[in-house]
Amino acid sequence: PEMSRGLGDVYKRQIISYHKWAEDAEEGGAMSDYYPFAPKEQERELCRSEARRCFSRVGWACCAMMLAAQLGAVLLTFGCQLLAMRGSQVMIAFIQSDWFQWVITDAANYGLGLPLMLWVLHRGARPAALPRRRVTARQFGALVPVCFTVMYLSNLIGLGVNAAISALRGEQAGEPLQEMLAGGNPWIIFLFAVVIAPAAEEWVFRGVLLRRLAPWGEPAAIFGSAFLFGLFHGNFGQFFYAFAVGTVLGYVALRTGGIRYTAALHFIINLMGVTVSMATEGSPVLTALYGYGIVTLTVLGAVILWRHRKKIRLREGASPIPAEEKRGLFLGNSGMIAMMTVSLAMMLYVAFLS
Repeated sequence: PEMSRGLGDVYKRQIISYHKWAEDAEEGGAMSDYYPFAPKEQERELCRSEARRCFSRVGWACCAMMLAAQLGAVLLTFGCQLLAMRGSQVMIAFIQSDWFQWVITDAANYGLGLPLMLWVLHRGARPAALPRRRVTARQFGALVPVCFTVMYLSNLIGLGVNAAISALRGEQAGEPLQEMLAGGNPWIIFLFAVVIAPAAEEWVFRGVLLRRLAPWGEPAAIFGSAFLFGLFHGNFGQFFYAFAVGTVLGYVALRTGGIRYTAALHFIINLMGVTVSMATEGSPVLTALYGYGIVTLTVLGAVILWRHRKKIRLREGASPIPAEEKRGLFLGNSGMIAMMTVSLAMMLYVAFLS
Protein backbone atom coordinates (compact mmCIF):
# COMPACT_ATOMS: atom_id res chain seq x y z
CA PRO A 1 0.00 0.00 0.00
CA GLU A 2 2.80 2.43 0.80
CA MET A 3 4.45 1.72 -2.58
CA SER A 4 1.13 2.30 -4.36
CA ARG A 5 0.54 5.59 -2.57
CA GLY A 6 4.09 6.67 -3.32
CA LEU A 7 3.68 5.90 -7.00
CA GLY A 8 0.42 7.82 -7.08
CA ASP A 9 2.12 10.84 -5.53
CA VAL A 10 4.93 10.63 -8.09
CA TYR A 11 2.45 10.55 -10.96
CA LYS A 12 0.51 13.50 -9.53
CA ARG A 13 3.70 15.53 -9.20
CA GLN A 14 4.57 14.68 -12.82
CA ILE A 15 1.27 16.01 -14.12
CA ILE A 16 1.30 19.13 -11.90
CA SER A 17 4.91 19.94 -12.72
CA TYR A 18 4.38 19.28 -16.42
CA HIS A 19 1.54 21.79 -16.57
CA LYS A 20 3.60 24.38 -14.69
CA TRP A 21 6.51 24.39 -17.11
CA ALA A 22 4.29 23.86 -20.14
CA GLU A 23 2.33 27.00 -19.29
CA ASP A 24 5.51 28.96 -18.69
CA ALA A 25 6.22 31.09 -21.74
CA GLU A 26 9.90 31.46 -20.92
CA GLU A 27 12.57 28.94 -21.81
CA GLY A 28 13.46 27.99 -18.25
CA GLY A 29 11.54 25.42 -16.31
CA ALA A 30 14.28 23.10 -15.12
CA MET A 31 13.24 20.16 -13.02
CA SER A 32 14.71 21.71 -9.89
CA ASP A 33 12.29 24.65 -10.14
CA TYR A 34 9.32 22.40 -9.40
CA TYR A 35 11.03 19.60 -7.54
CA PRO A 36 12.19 21.30 -4.31
CA PHE A 37 13.42 18.19 -2.51
CA ALA A 38 15.87 15.44 -3.43
CA PRO A 39 13.99 12.25 -4.42
CA LYS A 40 14.60 9.15 -2.35
CA GLU A 41 16.00 6.02 -3.95
CA GLN A 42 12.70 4.24 -3.34
CA GLU A 43 10.91 6.95 -5.28
CA ARG A 44 13.42 6.72 -8.12
CA GLU A 45 12.84 3.00 -8.36
CA LEU A 46 9.08 3.56 -8.44
CA CYS A 47 9.56 6.02 -11.30
CA ARG A 48 11.79 3.58 -13.17
CA SER A 49 9.21 0.83 -12.80
CA GLU A 50 6.38 3.09 -13.96
CA ALA A 51 8.44 4.42 -16.88
CA ARG A 52 9.36 0.92 -18.00
CA ARG A 53 5.72 -0.15 -17.79
CA CYS A 54 4.55 2.89 -19.78
CA PHE A 55 7.22 2.51 -22.47
CA SER A 56 6.59 -1.22 -22.77
CA ARG A 57 2.86 -0.66 -23.23
CA VAL A 58 3.56 1.85 -25.99
CA GLY A 59 5.93 -0.61 -27.66
CA TRP A 60 3.45 -3.48 -27.49
CA ALA A 61 0.68 -1.22 -28.82
CA CYS A 62 2.76 -0.23 -31.88
CA CYS A 63 3.91 -3.81 -32.39
CA ALA A 64 0.30 -5.00 -32.32
CA MET A 65 -0.68 -2.32 -34.83
CA MET A 66 2.16 -3.26 -37.17
CA LEU A 67 1.46 -6.99 -37.04
CA ALA A 68 -2.29 -6.50 -37.42
CA ALA A 69 -1.75 -4.18 -40.39
CA GLN A 70 0.56 -6.64 -42.17
CA LEU A 71 -1.66 -9.64 -41.49
CA GLY A 72 -4.76 -7.63 -42.38
CA ALA A 73 -3.26 -6.55 -45.71
CA VAL A 74 -2.53 -10.19 -46.58
CA LEU A 75 -6.03 -11.33 -45.63
CA LEU A 76 -7.74 -8.45 -47.45
CA THR A 77 -5.67 -9.10 -50.57
CA PHE A 78 -6.47 -12.81 -50.40
CA GLY A 79 -10.18 -12.09 -49.96
CA CYS A 80 -10.23 -9.75 -52.95
CA GLN A 81 -8.39 -12.28 -55.11
CA LEU A 82 -10.78 -15.02 -54.03
CA LEU A 83 -13.78 -12.94 -55.08
CA ALA A 84 -12.08 -12.14 -58.38
CA MET A 85 -11.44 -15.86 -59.01
CA ARG A 86 -15.14 -16.49 -58.50
CA GLY A 87 -15.94 -14.12 -61.33
CA SER A 88 -16.72 -10.83 -59.61
CA GLN A 89 -16.18 -8.22 -62.33
CA VAL A 90 -16.24 -5.41 -59.81
CA MET A 91 -13.45 -7.04 -57.79
CA ILE A 92 -11.41 -7.78 -60.93
CA ALA A 93 -11.63 -4.15 -61.96
CA PHE A 94 -10.74 -3.04 -58.42
CA ILE A 95 -7.64 -5.25 -58.27
CA GLN A 96 -6.46 -3.97 -61.63
CA SER A 97 -7.00 -0.32 -60.70
CA ASP A 98 -4.57 2.11 -59.07
CA TRP A 99 -6.86 2.25 -56.03
CA PHE A 100 -6.23 -1.34 -54.93
CA GLN A 101 -2.86 -1.15 -53.16
CA TRP A 102 -3.57 2.20 -51.49
CA VAL A 103 -7.01 1.15 -50.21
CA ILE A 104 -5.74 -2.20 -48.92
CA THR A 105 -2.78 -0.56 -47.16
CA ASP A 106 -4.83 2.15 -45.43
CA ALA A 107 -7.67 -0.22 -44.57
CA ALA A 108 -5.20 -2.57 -42.91
CA ASN A 109 -3.29 0.20 -41.11
CA TYR A 110 -6.16 2.34 -39.86
CA GLY A 111 -9.10 -0.04 -40.04
CA LEU A 112 -7.45 -3.00 -38.33
CA GLY A 113 -4.10 -1.99 -36.83
CA LEU A 114 -5.05 1.37 -35.32
CA PRO A 115 -8.06 0.13 -33.28
CA LEU A 116 -5.89 -2.64 -31.82
CA MET A 117 -3.20 -0.13 -30.86
CA LEU A 118 -5.76 2.13 -29.17
CA TRP A 119 -7.20 -0.84 -27.30
CA VAL A 120 -3.78 -1.75 -25.89
CA LEU A 121 -3.08 1.86 -24.89
CA HIS A 122 -6.57 2.28 -23.41
CA ARG A 123 -5.66 -0.03 -20.54
CA GLY A 124 -3.10 2.49 -19.25
CA ALA A 125 -3.65 5.83 -17.54
CA ARG A 126 -4.87 8.59 -19.84
CA PRO A 127 -2.40 11.49 -20.06
CA ALA A 128 -3.45 15.10 -19.58
CA ALA A 129 -3.97 17.35 -22.59
CA LEU A 130 -1.11 19.67 -23.56
CA PRO A 131 -1.61 23.46 -23.38
CA ARG A 132 -2.16 24.98 -26.83
CA ARG A 133 -0.12 27.82 -28.32
CA ARG A 134 -0.33 29.62 -31.65
CA VAL A 135 2.45 29.81 -34.23
CA THR A 136 2.96 32.97 -36.26
CA ALA A 137 3.20 32.91 -40.04
CA ARG A 138 6.88 33.83 -39.78
CA GLN A 139 7.60 30.98 -37.39
CA PHE A 140 5.72 28.50 -39.55
CA GLY A 141 7.55 29.76 -42.63
CA ALA A 142 10.86 29.09 -40.88
CA LEU A 143 9.81 25.57 -39.90
CA VAL A 144 9.21 24.52 -43.52
CA PRO A 145 12.86 24.78 -44.68
CA VAL A 146 14.03 23.31 -41.37
CA CYS A 147 11.95 20.19 -42.07
CA PHE A 148 13.41 19.90 -45.57
CA THR A 149 16.96 20.31 -44.25
CA VAL A 150 16.53 17.57 -41.68
CA MET A 151 14.74 15.30 -44.15
CA TYR A 152 17.14 15.54 -47.09
CA LEU A 153 20.32 15.36 -45.03
CA SER A 154 19.11 12.31 -43.10
CA ASN A 155 17.87 10.74 -46.33
CA LEU A 156 21.52 10.49 -47.42
CA ILE A 157 21.96 7.81 -44.76
CA GLY A 158 19.02 5.82 -46.12
CA LEU A 159 20.34 6.13 -49.68
CA GLY A 160 23.75 4.89 -48.51
CA VAL A 161 22.23 1.90 -46.71
CA ASN A 162 20.13 0.98 -49.75
CA ALA A 163 23.17 1.33 -52.01
CA ALA A 164 25.12 -1.06 -49.81
CA ILE A 165 22.20 -3.53 -49.78
CA SER A 166 21.90 -3.30 -53.56
CA ALA A 167 25.61 -4.08 -53.90
CA LEU A 168 25.27 -7.12 -51.64
CA ARG A 169 22.08 -8.28 -53.30
CA GLY A 170 23.25 -7.77 -56.87
CA GLU A 171 20.07 -5.87 -57.74
CA GLN A 172 18.12 -2.84 -56.55
CA ALA A 173 17.05 -3.02 -52.92
CA GLY A 174 13.30 -3.04 -52.36
CA GLU A 175 11.66 0.37 -51.93
CA PRO A 176 7.89 -0.01 -51.29
CA LEU A 177 7.08 3.69 -51.60
CA GLN A 178 8.74 4.05 -54.99
CA GLU A 179 6.96 0.91 -56.21
CA MET A 180 3.58 2.33 -55.16
CA LEU A 181 4.30 5.69 -56.79
CA ALA A 182 5.67 4.35 -60.06
CA GLY A 183 3.16 4.86 -62.87
CA GLY A 184 0.26 5.53 -60.50
CA ASN A 185 -2.65 7.90 -60.90
CA PRO A 186 -1.41 11.27 -59.57
CA TRP A 187 -4.79 12.20 -58.08
CA ILE A 188 -5.06 8.91 -56.18
CA ILE A 189 -1.50 9.33 -54.94
CA PHE A 190 -2.30 12.89 -53.86
CA LEU A 191 -5.35 11.73 -51.91
CA PHE A 192 -3.63 8.93 -50.02
CA ALA A 193 -0.01 10.11 -49.74
CA VAL A 194 -0.51 13.87 -49.38
CA VAL A 195 -3.91 14.25 -47.67
CA ILE A 196 -4.74 11.08 -45.73
CA ALA A 197 -1.23 10.00 -44.67
CA PRO A 198 -0.19 13.27 -42.97
CA ALA A 199 -3.47 13.59 -41.07
CA ALA A 200 -3.53 9.95 -39.92
CA GLU A 201 0.17 9.68 -39.08
CA GLU A 202 0.23 12.96 -37.15
CA TRP A 203 -2.78 11.94 -35.10
CA VAL A 204 -1.16 8.58 -34.23
CA PHE A 205 2.47 9.58 -33.62
CA ARG A 206 2.31 13.26 -32.59
CA GLY A 207 -1.14 13.04 -31.06
CA VAL A 208 -1.68 9.72 -29.30
CA LEU A 209 1.89 8.46 -28.74
CA LEU A 210 3.66 11.77 -28.09
CA ARG A 211 0.99 12.76 -25.59
CA ARG A 212 1.36 9.38 -23.88
CA LEU A 213 5.12 9.92 -23.49
CA ALA A 214 5.04 13.65 -22.65
CA PRO A 215 4.85 13.29 -18.82
CA TRP A 216 8.29 11.65 -18.92
CA GLY A 217 9.94 14.76 -20.32
CA GLU A 218 10.32 16.27 -23.76
CA PRO A 219 13.54 14.42 -24.74
CA ALA A 220 11.96 11.02 -24.08
CA ALA A 221 8.68 11.98 -25.77
CA ILE A 222 10.32 13.38 -28.90
CA PHE A 223 12.83 10.56 -29.24
CA GLY A 224 10.25 7.85 -28.56
CA SER A 225 7.56 9.09 -30.94
CA ALA A 226 10.09 9.81 -33.72
CA PHE A 227 11.80 6.43 -33.31
CA LEU A 228 8.46 4.61 -33.51
CA PHE A 229 7.51 6.73 -36.52
CA GLY A 230 10.66 5.58 -38.31
CA LEU A 231 10.19 1.94 -37.34
CA PHE A 232 6.57 1.94 -38.50
CA HIS A 233 7.62 2.67 -42.10
CA GLY A 234 9.22 -0.77 -42.18
CA ASN A 235 12.08 -0.12 -44.63
CA PHE A 236 15.59 1.29 -44.47
CA GLY A 237 14.94 3.88 -47.17
CA GLN A 238 12.35 5.73 -45.11
CA PHE A 239 13.45 4.95 -41.55
CA PHE A 240 16.19 7.56 -41.22
CA TYR A 241 14.41 10.60 -42.64
CA ALA A 242 11.13 9.62 -40.96
CA PHE A 243 12.95 9.51 -37.61
CA ALA A 244 14.71 12.83 -38.24
CA VAL A 245 11.60 14.68 -39.41
CA GLY A 246 9.67 13.09 -36.56
CA THR A 247 11.95 14.81 -34.04
CA VAL A 248 11.17 18.23 -35.56
CA LEU A 249 7.44 17.54 -35.72
CA GLY A 250 7.48 16.19 -32.16
CA TYR A 251 9.15 19.37 -30.92
CA VAL A 252 6.56 21.51 -32.72
CA ALA A 253 3.69 19.41 -31.35
CA LEU A 254 4.93 19.81 -27.76
CA ARG A 255 5.42 23.55 -28.15
CA THR A 256 2.02 24.13 -29.76
CA GLY A 257 0.01 21.51 -27.84
CA GLY A 258 -1.60 19.96 -30.91
CA ILE A 259 -1.09 18.52 -34.38
CA ARG A 260 -2.61 21.21 -36.59
CA TYR A 261 0.80 22.72 -37.41
CA THR A 262 2.60 19.39 -37.68
CA ALA A 263 -0.09 18.06 -40.02
CA ALA A 264 0.33 21.17 -42.20
CA LEU A 265 4.12 20.69 -42.25
CA HIS A 266 3.70 17.00 -43.05
CA PHE A 267 1.30 17.92 -45.86
CA ILE A 268 3.84 20.33 -47.38
CA ILE A 269 6.66 17.78 -47.13
CA ASN A 270 4.64 15.07 -48.88
CA LEU A 271 3.28 17.53 -51.42
CA MET A 272 6.78 18.63 -52.44
CA GLY A 273 8.31 15.17 -52.19
CA VAL A 274 5.56 13.31 -54.05
CA THR A 275 3.14 15.41 -56.10
CA VAL A 276 5.44 18.23 -57.20
CA SER A 277 8.27 15.77 -57.83
CA MET A 278 6.02 13.66 -60.06
CA ALA A 279 4.70 16.74 -61.89
CA THR A 280 8.22 17.81 -62.90
CA GLU A 281 9.17 14.43 -64.38
CA GLY A 282 9.69 14.46 -68.11
CA SER A 283 10.68 18.12 -68.28
CA PRO A 284 14.40 18.89 -67.85
CA VAL A 285 13.64 22.54 -67.11
CA LEU A 286 11.06 21.81 -64.41
CA THR A 287 13.24 19.08 -62.96
CA ALA A 288 16.17 21.50 -62.71
CA LEU A 289 13.99 24.19 -61.11
CA TYR A 290 12.63 21.66 -58.62
CA GLY A 291 16.15 20.56 -57.74
CA TYR A 292 17.32 24.14 -57.25
CA GLY A 293 14.29 24.83 -55.07
CA ILE A 294 14.98 21.84 -52.83
CA VAL A 295 18.65 22.81 -52.47
CA THR A 296 17.63 26.39 -51.60
CA LEU A 297 15.20 25.18 -48.94
CA THR A 298 17.81 22.82 -47.50
CA VAL A 299 20.46 25.55 -47.23
CA LEU A 300 17.98 28.04 -45.81
CA GLY A 301 16.83 25.53 -43.21
CA ALA A 302 20.42 24.82 -42.18
CA VAL A 303 21.02 28.55 -41.66
CA ILE A 304 17.87 28.88 -39.57
CA LEU A 305 18.82 25.89 -37.43
CA TRP A 306 22.31 27.26 -36.84
CA ARG A 307 21.10 30.72 -35.90
CA HIS A 308 18.50 29.41 -33.44
CA ARG A 309 20.42 26.40 -32.09
CA LYS A 310 20.84 27.92 -28.62
CA LYS A 311 17.11 28.57 -28.30
CA ILE A 312 16.21 24.91 -28.68
CA ARG A 313 15.86 23.59 -25.15
CA LEU A 314 14.10 20.44 -24.04
CA ARG A 315 12.45 20.20 -20.64
CA GLU A 316 12.90 17.12 -18.53
CA GLY A 317 9.68 17.35 -16.54
CA ALA A 318 9.29 16.18 -12.93
CA SER A 319 10.69 12.67 -13.18
CA PRO A 320 13.92 12.21 -11.18
CA ILE A 321 15.26 9.77 -13.81
CA PRO A 322 18.11 11.24 -15.93
CA ALA A 323 17.51 11.65 -19.67
CA GLU A 324 20.16 9.08 -20.62
CA GLU A 325 18.57 6.49 -18.35
CA LYS A 326 15.13 7.21 -19.80
CA ARG A 327 16.37 6.37 -23.29
CA GLY A 328 17.69 3.10 -21.96
CA LEU A 329 14.39 2.37 -20.23
CA PHE A 330 12.51 3.24 -23.41
CA LEU A 331 14.51 0.85 -25.58
CA GLY A 332 15.16 -1.89 -23.02
CA ASN A 333 11.72 -3.30 -22.32
CA SER A 334 9.72 -6.19 -23.74
CA GLY A 335 7.30 -4.10 -25.78
CA MET A 336 9.95 -2.01 -27.54
CA ILE A 337 12.19 -5.04 -28.14
CA ALA A 338 9.25 -6.80 -29.79
CA MET A 339 8.50 -3.72 -31.91
CA MET A 340 12.13 -3.33 -33.00
CA THR A 341 12.36 -7.04 -33.84
CA VAL A 342 9.23 -6.99 -36.00
CA SER A 343 10.27 -3.79 -37.76
CA LEU A 344 13.81 -5.01 -38.40
CA ALA A 345 12.48 -8.27 -39.83
CA MET A 346 10.26 -6.28 -42.19
CA MET A 347 13.13 -4.01 -43.20
CA LEU A 348 15.37 -6.98 -44.02
CA TYR A 349 12.58 -8.69 -45.95
CA VAL A 350 11.87 -5.56 -47.99
CA ALA A 351 15.57 -4.88 -48.60
CA PHE A 352 16.68 -8.38 -49.63
CA LEU A 353 13.60 -10.37 -50.66
CA SER A 354 10.95 -8.05 -52.09
